[in-house]
Amino acid sequence: MIQRIQTVLLLIAAICFAAACFMPLGTITTFDAYYSVTPWVLKENIPDGAIVHPTYFIGLLQVILAIMSFIAIFLYKKRSTQSKVCYAAIFINFILIILIGWVYPDVVFSKLPQVAGAEVQFYGSGRFPWVLLSFIPLLCLYFAHQHIIKDEKTVRAADRLR
Repeated sequence: MIQRIQTVLLLIAAICFAAACFMPLGTITTFDAYYSVTPWVLKENIPDGAIVHPTYFIGLLQVILAIMSFIAIFLYKKRSTQSKVCYAAIFINFILIILIGWVYPDVVFSKLPQVAGAEVQFYGSGRFPWVLLSFIPLLCLYFAHQHIIKDEKTVRAADRLR
């Protein structure tokens, strides 16, 4: 049945991931220039600014997570597969948060000569409020997974009674 609570949670997660593909993540300010970090590129924040470094792994993971969340909605007849898809999406979401919060700012951007030594300012005062905000789809996926397991137990208990 598609009218379950996990359907709503998976839809919220899919919408959050899809919207995040188009939102800028933060800025980097140096003495020479002002840079914008998006899920796809790090570029100078001027009209037709030069692309400094591609960050397409972040955007690609967000697209994959949006698709996985949306596909999981229609796997309601196969609860075990739906549960596995949710679990895989939770794992990939952790990888995404690590990429956005630590790998790109501290490892990748620090090696670029244009932005070396500058710190990424995520939208929302500092790094951690943005990371906390990115946990909304993660929580939706987790609670959807819990409801799928609960439904599976209910169906198995009903089958034993017959």
